Amino acid sequence: MRFSGVVSVLALLTVILIGCSNETPASTATPGAIASSVETQVVEVTREVEVTVVVTATPIPTPAYASPILAAPGTLTYPLAADPISLAAQDADDENSLLVAQQLYEGLFHLRGDGSTAPAAATAFTASLDSKTYTVTLRSGMIWSDGQPVTAQHYVDGVCRLLDPTVGNGYYYLLTDVAPVVGAAEYASGDLADCKKVGVRAVDDLTLRITLEQPAAFLPKLLAMPVFWPAAPAPITTTAPVSGTQPGSLTVNGPYLLAEWVAKDHVTLRKNPDYWNAQAVGPERIEFRVAPDVAEQLALYERGDLQVASFPAEATLRIQADPAFARELQVLVQPGVSYLAFNTQSGPTADVNVRRAIASAIDRQALIDTVLVQPWHVPAQTLIPPDILGHQGEDTGVGYPYNPEAAAEFLADAGYGPDKPIPPIEIWYNREGNNELLFKAIGQMLERVGIPVRLTSSRWDVYLAGLDACNKPNRVGAAKTPAQCSYNVYRMGWVMDYADPSSLLDAVFGPKSALQYTGWQSADYEKLMTQARTEPDETRRSELYREAEQILLSDVVAVAPLQYYDRTVLVKDGITFDFPPFGPPNLQYWTLRP
Repeated sequence: MRFSGVVSVLALLTVILIGCSNETPASTATPGAIASSVETQVVEVTREVEVTVVVTATPIPTPAYASPILAAPGTLTYPLAADPISLAAQDADDENSLLVAQQLYEGLFHLRGDGSTAPAAATAFTASLDSKTYTVTLRSGMIWSDGQPVTAQHYVDGVCRLLDPTVGNGYYYLLTDVAPVVGAAEYASGDLADCKKVGVRAVDDLTLRITLEQPAAFLPKLLAMPVFWPAAPAPITTTAPVSGTQPGSLTVNGPYLLAEWVAKDHVTLRKNPDYWNAQAVGPERIEFRVAPDVAEQLALYERGDLQVASFPAEATLRIQADPAFARELQVLVQPGVSYLAFNTQSGPTADVNVRRAIASAIDRQALIDTVLVQPWHVPAQTLIPPDILGHQGEDTGVGYPYNPEAAAEFLADAGYGPDKPIPPIEIWYNREGNNELLFKAIGQMLERVGIPVRLTSSRWDVYLAGLDACNKPNRVGAAKTPAQCSYNVYRMGWVMDYADPSSLLDAVFGPKSALQYTGWQSADYEKLMTQARTEPDETRRSELYREAEQILLSDVVAVAPLQYYDRTVLVKDGITFDFPPFGPPNLQYWTLRP
């Protein structure tokens, strides 16, 4: 899942990538940059602009923290980094849209906070002996919010819409390449016009059959993902939020109904009385408050207007010092990684030695210790998180550790030096969360080894649209390629959707993936991913993924990891929460303070 960077503090490390300092906006957008003079800001970072980040604890005493809740009884108030891009199930592929949509649509299974899988729309599934055919049994009696019965065909329609190249959902790749469904790749590319020939079919109203091109040992883990959300009989067709949206305007089958959506302010949901398990749903109402700035989230939380919040790095010491406040600080498992990624086709970063120099110039531990001041985070030199199959540490020789001397040598190997300075590196990032603070620090790190930087920032939806326009290699109507876009580096983070390295190395960083914007190609890497998909032996699969990381991080250097994720978040005392390790939470499982 792509993170815009505000749901948790280390979700903020999703937005860690490069430093930004100056407040002066550019008068014109650079060629290929995100096209919006209002929403985009360009800043030059050069040797003449020295940025210093100082984080100190104030000795001024502060009042003891109190924990009020101002929400009405039965209402959970929860932050959003930005408005959802869409609430149509198959249009949702970003952090904010997925969080809200998770409460509106009933997938086949739910992932719980302890990592277990709970029946949802499905009650069971079986696999054929060759692990290529899966038969899913749906529960009877489910209905849509417009009164129509929920059938297996609606889940087939959901897959078809997800694969539709005109929809553009980045998760299509899971069903075309990671766990390839029969005919899915052809339909997604536009070569096959009839989705009835895709291997997801309704045997009857309560039986769904999924047929794969080849065995995929981790297919059961995908059954709890949004790729198997249903398509409503009358799905929403617009992505624009409508102020005063009335109940019933969105047809859903999940535990909540859309009550109101006021752009840039809030999205309110109310309990669905016709949900199959309505008696067990916790909060009666959920109010998602749009609060892009983490300082604003913290202020709303302290005041009692939010029951869950992130917080800025400079507030960490204050939170830790107050016992009542510290009791509400939750550091939870959330496998994922924040990273820099490089345009391998354009500008200075087309040279692998420049990419090596940038990767070597970043002091990941200093970002944690002196910028975020959050010592529980773990720096990342490789992509696969700890406790996930294939994880390898910093001493394996994979990737590039902090080494400014080596960075300078790599620049020299690329032909840059006093007589030939490197041109400014253009970096794109979204401005939500702690980005400004973090980007100042990383900009200074790059400057110290002689790399000037031009920073282009925009809000999340504009940023993502700009990147997506630069990489649609497998989709109809491709606009541009990375070679035609002006960025040299971009920021992104990925929280794994299921407990397998394929969720990162294949779904996100595979050369054909629509979820990365580097333009790199590697037949050897693709071969390793193909082998890993069908390999039943876990030890051998681990070896294959480690070989793939060697190519991606050391040989090609398409990516430079920064930190591993956890879910660091404030939750009001007395609230029972359920954060799964993968994907957005199902808030129906939460219970509120009496």
